[in-house]
Amino acid sequence: MRLVPPDDWRPRGIDDLEPAAWNALRHEGSACVVAGPGAGKTEFLAQRAVYLLETGICPSPHRVLAISFKTDAASNLAKRVWQRCPPDLAERFVSLTFDSFTKSLVDRFLNAIPTDWRPTRPYDIALPKTWQVDEFLTLSRLSAPLQWQADIAGFSATVFEPRVFGSYRLPIVPQQPQNAAQFTIARWWARQLPPGHPSALTFVGINRLAELLLRANPHIRRALVATYPFVFVDEFQDTTYSQYDFLLSAFSGGQTIVTGVGDDKQRIMVFAGARGDAFQRLQVDFGAERFPLLFNFRSSPDLVAIQHVVARALDPGAAPTLAQAVREVDGDVAQVWRSQTKAAEAAHLAQWLANDMAARERSPRDYALLVKQKSDDYERELAGAFAAHGLRIRNESHALGKTSLQDLLSDDLCRLAIAMFRLGATRRAPAAWQLASSSLLALRATIPDDDGGAAKVEADLTAFLASLRADMAATAPSRNSAADFVKRVFEYLDLAAIARTYPEYGVGDLLAIILKAFCIHFFASADGAADWTACLDAFEGVNQIPMMTVHKSKGLEYDTIVFVGLDDKAWWSHAPGDPEGVAAFFVALSRAKQRAIFAFCQERGQRNNVAELYQLLTDAGVPEIAI
Repeated sequence: MRLVPPDDWRPRGIDDLEPAAWNALRHEGSACVVAGPGAGKTEFLAQRAVYLLETGICPSPHRVLAISFKTDAASNLAKRVWQRCPPDLAERFVSLTFDSFTKSLVDRFLNAIPTDWRPTRPYDIALPKTWQVDEFLTLSRLSAPLQWQADIAGFSATVFEPRVFGSYRLPIVPQQPQNAAQFTIARWWARQLPPGHPSALTFVGINRLAELLLRANPHIRRALVATYPFVFVDEFQDTTYSQYDFLLSAFSGGQTIVTGVGDDKQRIMVFAGARGDAFQRLQVDFGAERFPLLFNFRSSPDLVAIQHVVARALDPGAAPTLAQAVREVDGDVAQVWRSQTKAAEAAHLAQWLANDMAARERSPRDYALLVKQKSDDYERELAGAFAAHGLRIRNESHALGKTSLQDLLSDDLCRLAIAMFRLGATRRAPAAWQLASSSLLALRATIPDDDGGAAKVEADLTAFLASLRADMAATAPSRNSAADFVKRVFEYLDLAAIARTYPEYGVGDLLAIILKAFCIHFFASADGAADWTACLDAFEGVNQIPMMTVHKSKGLEYDTIVFVGLDDKAWWSHAPGDPEGVAAFFVALSRAKQRAIFAFCQERGQRNNVAELYQLLTDAGVPEIAI
């Protein structure tokens, strides 16, 4: 492709960028791009990637690396770049999560990790519960020298791994502990690397091994830097101690330009080890220049005004953002609903949603139910009343083995498998055919210029789908028939080919995790479905109202959000003045494009600890209504 002079380059797929975004996009060094809700962080990163590739500022064979926190965010960013950039350039854009990137390094170069720290191949992924960490800390304290026991007693189960363990750089050769932290860290490593047994690594542990790998093998680090002269980090405010330390070890030194994008007012991952000074460290350690973005393309002007009241509670100097969307609803754009009982709340909410969808001709996916935690409990409490109005809740935070429903649906293999099933259920599915055919070419190692090979792959796919379609038409959905068809589709796709073709599935146990989650959800979707189309609709959440935790809602947007459970019981860890709690509230409010509703039920709990959140709504002029 002919390169575009930087001065002549224009945004792809959109009309323009705001002035501050233009300045950040063209900046030659590292940057902190401070982008509030609706500022278009993903779009900015996509445009910057296309700019770097199309102008040759990132020349071949170099690549742009984008690191996100969630699988769906990484996939969404990659999709946007492919939509805006020629394929020969887009293939040099690599979009991964932090965990998948560090895990890929450990898996690929495992034999280069110093012997004393080298895990087994394969190793298991450990996801310890809070009570297990608490039990470990208690045993560590009892086993520690007397002078260290008080310090170990000060380590909480939620803070130990992300803060204490995650900020510790492993010595190339193990050393005797010199303090309480090192003593406890050594015992935590002994659990993950038990002699004579398969290793069981936490994701923080994998991160620490990846950092050690680069420090112990400078040639690997040099190759990494040479490959990725440009690195993006999305949601930079949530960067943990271990993640930032890895970035520092991998990319500091001036050869790599780092662009961190995020918003301190949306820092809601402190419990998981997010640094409170990530942007400040980026400015100091990488010489990053700060670029605030001031446009909000998501929310109506009325909602932006309410958001600003909450924003000032987090940052008194927060600059007002400029709403670019228009108001589309009559009446209040935000309300607090107060009910006496859960039953009354559920009945009113279901009736209101059904009426609003009908009146405004909206689909269930235009709405979202947000909760602080325990989404399964809220789903059980609301499902009956919703069903009475023909509504179904889609609990996207629901766990499926070692992943969640939301993460499963954003997975590449899941999307490919569902495309195959769509083509088995109907002849008319052009998007599914495009995905399936292009994926099969890659899986069968057929290059685009090989017309004969491509025709053979397409003919084979057509024959397989014809057989699959006939058998699905003759077989009613059930758990047993779903299991048979899943086996058939994945055998055709060829798991070995998938592992060879997609790097993320070629190492570790991600492929097994996704397969297990897919089967759990697909079998449940088939159970009782009228036909296979209904089964697939249930799998993908067609015509269902999504429910998720605030943390799972990051990066998403909906016409209307309803926050259920704004009370002391759900917000049990919140204390007045806690910035992380206010930030979570800000994130929930800012998901809404047109309307935000906050539901308080007296049967669920009081609202003394969260009184400041209600006060912010009152200060913003949000009315409270008894239902």
